[in-house]
Amino acid sequence: LTELCPVLACITLAVLLFAGERTGNLRVKWLFKPLTSALFVLTALLRNPVTGYDWLVVTGLGLSMAGDIALIRRDRRWFLAGLVVFLLGHVAYTAAFGTRADMLALHPAALAAIAVASIAVFLYFRPHLAGMARPVAAYVAVITLMLASAWSLAWSLGGSDATAWLIASGATLFYVSDFTVARDRFMSGAGFSNRATGLVLYY
Repeated sequence: LTELCPVLACITLAVLLFAGERTGNLRVKWLFKPLTSALFVLTALLRNPVTGYDWLVVTGLGLSMAGDIALIRRDRRWFLAGLVVFLLGHVAYTAAFGTRADMLALHPAALAAIAVASIAVFLYFRPHLAGMARPVAAYVAVITLMLASAWSLAWSLGGSDATAWLIASGATLFYVSDFTVARDRFMSGAGFSNRATGLVLYY
């Protein structure tokens, strides 16, 4: 029950955050987004992290929370700061998954599919990135490694560990949610439905 409470609170606050996103109310975003993200860090801490893997995941979650806060602001400087912080978070996640599985354990066809998907997504956004092309390319490369390492962990366990598949699924949802962030920042007309989808996938 102790571990479930912050999860339920996170869901409740995420619903309230939706209201701020729908109306564009910056005060609501500043109130609910940091609180919502802090709760997923608290949830991890209540799991009593002990191993290096545990603490790398907690580090990744903490950096993700910092990235969430940076992305509340709309200007280029804060977006770049959020990009860098999230990139470091994905480095932490990748390192965590790497403690349990070799990335090359994943079937080459699956690795190729992940790489091709990321290249396709980057090329889709490339005409809209202007001076942000290099930072975004670096970010796409790192999140691609994170996704591949998560699926490598699931693959290496041969489907015998439900937790590994939850990790792989969570990494995939995170990966896809970031493309909704890119649409919101770089493409006009993305709208609330895009942001709402991203929030659901992310949280």
